Amino acid sequence: MMYPLNHVASTLNPKSSLQKILAIDIGAGTQDVLLYNSELTPENCISLILPTPSRNFARLIERCEGDIFIEGDPIGGGAIPSLLKSHIKKGSRVIMSEDAAYTLRNNINEVREYGIQINSSGLNDFNGTKICLHEIDFALLKEFLANYGEDLDIDLVAIAVQDHGTQPEGTSNREFRFKMIEERLRKDNRPESFVYTYDEIPACFKRMKAVARTAKMQSRSEVLVMDTSFAAILGCLQESQTSLFVNVGNSHTLAAMISEGKIEGVMEHHTSCLNTEKLDDLIARFMKAEITSQEILNDGGHGAVILNTKIDDKKEIIVTGPNRGILKNSRLNVRFAAPHGNMMLTGPYGLVKGAQLKYSTCKT
Repeated sequence: MMYPLNHVASTLNPKSSLQKILAIDIGAGTQDVLLYNSELTPENCISLILPTPSRNFARLIERCEGDIFIEGDPIGGGAIPSLLKSHIKKGSRVIMSEDAAYTLRNNINEVREYGIQINSSGLNDFNGTKICLHEIDFALLKEFLANYGEDLDIDLVAIAVQDHGTQPEGTSNREFRFKMIEERLRKDNRPESFVYTYDEIPACFKRMKAVARTAKMQSRSEVLVMDTSFAAILGCLQESQTSLFVNVGNSHTLAAMISEGKIEGVMEHHTSCLNTEKLDDLIARFMKAEITSQEILNDGGHGAVILNTKIDDKKEIIVTGPNRGILKNSRLNVRFAAPHGNMMLTGPYGLVKGAQLKYSTCKT
């Protein structure tokens, strides 16, 4: 049965179940919010599709005149790097704390090359505009939902963001991101292995750690985090336990071979590099295990890894993501997924599924 999703016995608090989960999927274009309540059918749960936080900060920067000091968390960059470079060209200073600077690049020296000053000690005598970056505003969301009689008394916050990680010197961030994915996959190829508690987040994932820390402090709840691409794949698993799943996001496109609920292969590229013909070709060769990670990396993507299996190219391919229209005229056997009738909530439903798998042996 697809709904309602099951109650989950929580190891967070043995006396309670995860009845209410606040799931937030922060992408390049939107942040998709689901207040999952196990006492309701998913279709009746509160949901919101809002602009991604980086867009709001970008508008703020665009309106600034004079010097800017930016502190706070590393967040998704979006238009922020190009706007700051333009601001410097106009003759103004841009100063950032080290944590906030990871918004622009995963290498602080590269941020300095933009002409940005790094200062994490604070500027008491600064006379320009001060901006504090964050991707979670629990108080604002709580105030908004209070207008509809919702007290936001939740058991868990689950958040998805995309994080390339801070790579070692001499390694590209694309190569490093996929290296981390492949290592995780070879260690444990269950989809839930990509679900992290706060203490499990690798130190190199600074954005992921920051958003989890902020959510934990603001909500006073336990927190889980995932990469956005894998949250989308988990959200599609109700469609099938064995198939090829493709998430065509605003920034990244990730394809995952799933066999009996296990991830047997992953390929990731940049959506901006793809059109229908090219993505069709990559998917077809990926399904036949005829593609290499180096080929994808050389083409500006991240990589590919295939563990144990091939998938029949006649099998249905399940597609989601805001740019899924790229595959509208595909020559392949594609079907667009819409978990519980809403494609934009694929990531949040994946986060709920991840929480269930993480904290219980119950099955949906």
